[in-house]
Amino acid sequence: MTKTLEKKKELIGKLRDAKKAHRRWVSNAQILMQGVPVKNDQLPLNDTECGFGHWYYGEGQALLAYPVYRKIEAPHTALHATYLQIFDLLFRERKVSLFSRMLGKKAEPTPAELAKAKKLFTVLNAESIRIMGLLDELADLIISMEDTDFENLF
Repeated sequence: MTKTLEKKKELIGKLRDAKKAHRRWVSNAQILMQGVPVKNDQLPLNDTECGFGHWYYGEGQALLAYPVYRKIEAPHTALHATYLQIFDLLFRERKVSLFSRMLGKKAEPTPAELAKAKKLFTVLNAESIRIMGLLDELADLIISMEDTDFENLF
């Protein structure tokens, strides 16, 4: 196996790991929507803090010259912005009566807020699907790259 082929395999492996991190993040967001508590570190709010963002804004920058790579940023940023809207709807501070506070009760999201959060999750999911498609295109591009073009990435 040539050194270039080994490097391509390694890069594809890292791309797959980034995709897995993205899928895990979306799964955690979906679990949160169902009312199951998740740890704060499982749902970073910032697009640079998630596992995928670490790759995209880190090692992935070697692919910055390729339009398909650059197309990923907008839906990824939109996905996180949508998540912030969902998070706000479900977890923002709500006013509760003094009596409820004394009993330790918290105000729950209203049915309208829950419905809006569910609609926003479909937007988040659509952005995720778009990202995954672009990542597949990126993987195809890497696989089909001439050795010299690939070596110039590094």
